[in-house]
Amino acid sequence: MEQNKKAKDGEKSFCKLFNLIRYIAKSGDGISGKQLVVESGIPASTTFRMLKFLVDGGYIAVHNGLYTLGIEMARLGDIARDQNPLAKTARPFLEQLSEQSLETAHLARRERNQVLYVDKVDGVRPIRMVSMVGTYSPLYCTGVGKAMLAFMPSREREALLEEMKFERLTPTTITDTETLRSELVKIAQQGYAVDNCEQKPGLYCIAAPVFDNEGKLIAGISISGAEFYMRTDTQKLASLVMQTANALSQALGHRV
Repeated sequence: MEQNKKAKDGEKSFCKLFNLIRYIAKSGDGISGKQLVVESGIPASTTFRMLKFLVDGGYIAVHNGLYTLGIEMARLGDIARDQNPLAKTARPFLEQLSEQSLETAHLARRERNQVLYVDKVDGVRPIRMVSMVGTYSPLYCTGVGKAMLAFMPSREREALLEEMKFERLTPTTITDTETLRSELVKIAQQGYAVDNCEQKPGLYCIAAPVFDNEGKLIAGISISGAEFYMRTDTQKLASLVMQTANALSQALGHRV
């Protein structure tokens, strides 16, 4: 009994540690220790003890009272990308897509009912998408999420739609199943999805699906940037995204 209790306590401690890292990652420009206590619900003494451990290990850094991810996290992220066959294969395609479009290119995969960003290449526009590899977004209001929903097996898609919980994030966010279904039919017909500033105001996105050697949907790629630059060139940029997605799929062994 005592051994089991220690094991469970250890699991809880690891969960708390990684939750702190996730809150720091999602904060963007950094987050204070006090705010971490509030958002995580972890007691202050435990929070600051864990923060010290992470700072000492180089996993996070602290400047002017704000905690950010540290250089060790960046190093591990690079290693993780290199060890991930999908990300490793996709990297040159993302680089070329970003260079050609001038926008930020993303590679993402689905994890349960969310989009997980696996890799990204920043664009050169003065207004860029502030996103981080390893973070999650909803399926229903992101370009890559809608692209994956549209091209996955219908049975799998319907199961996700039935349990989907919508939240209006912007005036253009889709917030009901029937409207989303209609949108997905359109996406399947045209071959690409558009995030019409549905997740963040002013942020426009175009995405297409990626398939493996068995024809199975495994990911999506997208370009994201300011609506001002992208909306008028939707067709041209969509063709570029679809060409890149097809080329990546072929590199992964997919045959049309």
